[in-house]
Amino acid sequence: MSQQPGRHPTRGVCGATLLLGTLLSMAPLQAQDRAVQPMRPSGPWPIKTREHVDLWLHGFALVSHDTSVVPLFRRGYRDSLIVVRNVAQRATRLDTALASLQKTMAATPQLVNAQFYAMHFTNFGTLRVSLQLLTQVKGDVRSMRDRDQARMVALAANYFNGPAEREFGEQLSVALENESQRFFHENWLQVQRTRAPVIARADSLWRTAWFPKLAGFLRGTGQRNGEIILSPVVEGEGRTITADPMTGISMVVTLPPSLDRTTDVLYGIVHEAVGTFAAAAVSDNITPRQKSAGAGDRLQTAAALRAGLLLLQRVLPAEAEGYARFYLRVLGKPAPTARAVAALEAAMPLNSDILESIGRQLDLYLGGL
Repeated sequence: MSQQPGRHPTRGVCGATLLLGTLLSMAPLQAQDRAVQPMRPSGPWPIKTREHVDLWLHGFALVSHDTSVVPLFRRGYRDSLIVVRNVAQRATRLDTALASLQKTMAATPQLVNAQFYAMHFTNFGTLRVSLQLLTQVKGDVRSMRDRDQARMVALAANYFNGPAEREFGEQLSVALENESQRFFHENWLQVQRTRAPVIARADSLWRTAWFPKLAGFLRGTGQRNGEIILSPVVEGEGRTITADPMTGISMVVTLPPSLDRTTDVLYGIVHEAVGTFAAAAVSDNITPRQKSAGAGDRLQTAAALRAGLLLLQRVLPAEAEGYARFYLRVLGKPAPTARAVAALEAAMPLNSDILESIGRQLDLYLGGL
């Protein structure tokens, strides 16, 4: 899922930027990012983890009513975390604020875009400061005299534009700060320890086998550099945004629970990498009337799944069946051991014009390989 501000998240790129270097000192030390370092911090598209991104998505998973065809969060994540929190017997401010946050979220659908907000920051402390400033000035960017703080407020106002949205952002950030202190940080570290072999294996597969095959497509579609953030909160639907031109694209994909599901990481990368590309194929092959009726948004889910499948069939054909089984499972459908590709095609039908457009563009990008 890529961000397109002002709409229900479909496919696109947000170009908002933020200069955080001079702002880092504003964040409380205890709230600084405690990320596990990537296996290979240099080179294109490094694999990383980011605690503050997981914390923010964790909050949205608990306050959202997820009805997407491809779920926005790992299936069963909220129920499983509630059980873990109950066992730990550590009530937090998130428990107190949950009903109010859920009510605002349901009444203000555009807040779903705010899931991307944490991806603009290097730590939760700076994110928290940005929302404090936004609340203090009531969204009035012009009242900020400090240039860096004005940029922070402008970015915050882009996501939390209006009194109800600002209150939601402030309330959620306060609740999550306490959630981290009392429960989430300790649990996050435990998850990182147990899934370290998955991270290492995913990194190895990405560097040695998958990235070399996908590099031509990534270059051709303008995705030359970026970072891949593994998160246990998401599964088949990731998050992709261009938050900082220096970093390039930030892509959040799943961090699966066991070593035998490591390739889920790679399937998620492929799905996110074709998102904007698939959206263009849909837009080019539907009428203005269909667009105004919302057909484009509905078709983009199928287009992204099918585009990822077509890409793998061209560059890593042995992985196509695994990709199909993974996404059938994410969709809540039976995942057969044989002919999974046909089952996914049947589950996600797409008209021939869009499919042919995707195929032609893939041939163009991959023609030199």
